[in-house]
Amino acid sequence: MRWARWIDHLPLWVALGATVATDIYEPGELVVMALPLGVAAAVEILRWDLGRHHRWLEVGALIFFLADLARGRGVFPVAIHTLFLLAGVRLALPRELPQRRQLVLMGFLLFLATAASTTDLVFLLWSLLWLGSAAAALLQQAWETSASLRRGVLFSPPYARVPAWMGAALVLGAGFFLILPRLNAGLRPRAFLGTAAMAARAGFGDQMDLGGGGPIAPNPEVVLRIVPPPGTDTASLAGSDLLRGVALETVQGMHWSTSDLTPPGLRGERGASRTQQAEFLFSPSAQGILTLPYGTVRLRPDLSLRLGGGGSIRWRFPQSRPIPLDVVWSLGRPEVSEPWLAPRRLEHLTELGSEHEAARRWSLRFAPGILSTPELAKVLEQDLRGFRYTLDNPSGRAANPLEDFLDRTQAGHCEYFASAMALMLRARGVPARVVNGFRLGPWIPEGGYFRVSQDQAHSWVEYWDQGRWHVADPTPATAGQDTRGATSGLGLLVRWLDNLRYQWDRHVVRFSDQDQMAGLSWMQARLQGWEWRWKAPPAGLSWGLALVAAGWVAWRTRRHWRPVPPGPGSIRALRPLLDRTRRGATPLTGETARAWLLRLGALRPERAESLRRLADAVETEAYGGRNGTASALAKAEAVAWRGWKAPI
Repeated sequence: MRWARWIDHLPLWVALGATVATDIYEPGELVVMALPLGVAAAVEILRWDLGRHHRWLEVGALIFFLADLARGRGVFPVAIHTLFLLAGVRLALPRELPQRRQLVLMGFLLFLATAASTTDLVFLLWSLLWLGSAAAALLQQAWETSASLRRGVLFSPPYARVPAWMGAALVLGAGFFLILPRLNAGLRPRAFLGTAAMAARAGFGDQMDLGGGGPIAPNPEVVLRIVPPPGTDTASLAGSDLLRGVALETVQGMHWSTSDLTPPGLRGERGASRTQQAEFLFSPSAQGILTLPYGTVRLRPDLSLRLGGGGSIRWRFPQSRPIPLDVVWSLGRPEVSEPWLAPRRLEHLTELGSEHEAARRWSLRFAPGILSTPELAKVLEQDLRGFRYTLDNPSGRAANPLEDFLDRTQAGHCEYFASAMALMLRARGVPARVVNGFRLGPWIPEGGYFRVSQDQAHSWVEYWDQGRWHVADPTPATAGQDTRGATSGLGLLVRWLDNLRYQWDRHVVRFSDQDQMAGLSWMQARLQGWEWRWKAPPAGLSWGLALVAAGWVAWRTRRHWRPVPPGPGSIRALRPLLDRTRRGATPLTGETARAWLLRLGALRPERAESLRRLADAVETEAYGGRNGTASALAKAEAVAWRGWKAPI
């Protein structure tokens, strides 16, 4: 076959595609994985023979392994890099059947290592592709072994059976998935978490630095889905459009971070008369911080949570898959209660540095004179909203980004607006801090949930007045629902794909023993309540259907019940060939087996030699004993005559 030699490459390239789809490796690591396979493909195209250089290739692989291990990046990445390298070396060298089986095993190990790091729906497609590629490679290997023992014309391997095998494996796997006990082992290694570079991309963080450099790129990674109960008025949830994550109270230069003085937890209105409830489905994150609505009063379950810095609520252990929480929060003003500030804490929340002089000047320019705290906050908020929102970060490379933002560009993203307002309030003696969290994302009507991605990450201000923390958002309204990227107004295809991912996570990834028992109970209830209500058809119709079925069976089995032709038909070994040539070259009356076979050779000259050998084998078996040679040759000839029609 022309493309047979490329079948060995296929499982390795599919394993590489699955590895890329996980999005957990840096681009440099992906290049290291793809380079050996690319070189092996070039060797295959150029037909180079590197067999005499195999020692040098093996020594080079050993040196690479030791150098990669010395970098200290962890055992898992080193093992995966080495497997890809060894697979490339094996593909570049001459290979027999044992080495080709080793390649399938390497592809399986690479795929298995990747499968332990993701549960995404896209990975199911890669799983099916890998199953098909491995089946094609094994089929090719088994077919070549069998074809080497077969005489006559060779046909292509039956690759058409591979999709059927894939479908059968999918159905079988789905059946076992439904009936086997549930196991939630969480096998994602810690070494896989956060290995991909995320710099210069939109997203939530527990720190903030205005001197971050260049533009911020959009980041559509989904971090949270909020599923309200059926029948809930979504407008009430849209009113809670800020999801609070962590408070940043310490500022040093252009850098904001959490403070040890911040009280733990998010204080809600415990006695609130109006509350709202929804399921929050949190995706795994590097910080492990939960972003929750203002006024959160209850989380279920709360056994795996802990209080963290900056008044945040965090996962107690790193999560490897999406985790659902039932969240109940009070409806009303987005405020946090804190009746009293200690002198040390009050001093910390009004602290300014010399590099913040621009915030002091602009505070007096925006709001001269003496104003109450709410009036001052409102004036600063409105005036800052007159600046321009952009992700280009034009002040990021300046020596003093805040001063450059206020005096020159007057354009930036939400971190600049929140920092400027918080420092302006501090310059006027008002305790203020920056809060990082998310805006509420777009509503997905196909799935009935709100979708929050890293593009909705947002920063705003909380200022203290009369025993409560009040919220102010100075980011311009032109940023709308999306202050980090353009994901609002999602297209129909994007919404359906996102809903498909959510349904996959809900009904497959999170399929639990409770779901299993509920499904079995539903089936049991339906079976117990089922009644036989079928009414037999009239007798005439029944007899008619029976006759039609009998006629169809007789027609399909006609080759077995019609009389055997005389002459060659009496020889059992020739019956497969007789069946193939019945329409165009049936034996004539009184024609011997040899004469009939030679006549077939005249009709198909390219088969004449094979038919002559078959005639000799038939006579030898008929007169010299039964050794099975004629039967084997006749079956091979029957295959070669498949689809033959007599000339018109």
